[in-house]
Amino acid sequence: MIANYQIPSELLGLPNVKAVRYQITGDERIEVFIESSLEAAVCPECQQVSTQIHDTAELQTIRDLPMWERQCWLRYAPRRFACATCRKTFVERVAWREPGFAHTLRYAQHIYQRTRREDMAQIAQDEGLSQDMVRGIFERGAKKRSPSGATRS
Repeated sequence: MIANYQIPSELLGLPNVKAVRYQITGDERIEVFIESSLEAAVCPECQQVSTQIHDTAELQTIRDLPMWERQCWLRYAPRRFACATCRKTFVERVAWREPGFAHTLRYAQHIYQRTRREDMAQIAQDEGLSQDMVRGIFERGAKKRSPSGATRS
């Protein structure tokens, strides 16, 4: 059964995000459709603030922390801004996601913490992830926490 409902943005706990609606798809999954609540973005090229939205990308599906005992997936369409100063277009950056990864920073932190006390194969099975993905999250987390940047074996 797929049903669409509204959800208070505060329940999500992500900065500068507005929850538009959510849908429960089966017993194990919830999808929350979100939008940025910011009016502007900073151009990475010239560091000027831009308020001119050029276009919006296709919806992306991003894994987040479980919600209501279900896997939670955020559905998000990043906006592309046009900079009036340097004339470049750029995709907005969000504080809750590292570019290029299909999960939130807090989900990666959750997985990393689990890898410190549980078997990676079990985590992969519990979360519906590949062992390679769990290992990659662990290695990035360990590298961020290591003073030398080296990972442990």
